[in-house]
Amino acid sequence: MLDADKQRSSSPWIAEAEPKVTVRVAANPEECLSQVRELATGHDFVVGDGPAGLDDISRTLLLLADRAFLPISPSILDLRSVQQATAILRYAQGINGGRPHGCLILNKMRTRDTISRELRAAARGLGVAVPDRIIRDLQAYRDAAQQGTVVARMLRKGEAAAQEIDAIFSELVPQVQFPRLRKNLSKEVLNG
Repeated sequence: MLDADKQRSSSPWIAEAEPKVTVRVAANPEECLSQVRELATGHDFVVGDGPAGLDDISRTLLLLADRAFLPISPSILDLRSVQQATAILRYAQGINGGRPHGCLILNKMRTRDTISRELRAAARGLGVAVPDRIIRDLQAYRDAAQQGTVVARMLRKGEAAAQEIDAIFSELVPQVQFPRLRKNLSKEVLNG
């Protein structure tokens, strides 16, 4: 996992939640390139967390990526930001022969919220894939970060959120099998 976001919030969270994941940080495009190359030599997947803005690090990550997942929350400000990000995505695709495959992730959605419904309709008009599955605005996601864990390990409290994550990953990368950590944890609890 490469944390290239200026906030540096994902790297300590991932390191705490799953110490087996290799975590690196990058503060500029050059570090981003060297870290991605190094991580790619020893790992099947490298996940990059980039800044929300359209700075040079974001552009670098898009140029290096095979897939670009752009989270968007129900807000006019997010919609405007994603419109700019999709322009940069198309730029990267033009340089890299169609790569990265881009996808908008509808995040923090509320089922009975007018702006959430409007965002869903508007997102499809941006010319970027939008999965059928969404990530709802659930307390479990905030609790997981606060507790230094992931929703799949929160048992009943995180069950609905964990099901959402499983469903969206199955839709986004269907060729990859993601074992449910919750099932593995349950076996450890029963056996231990």
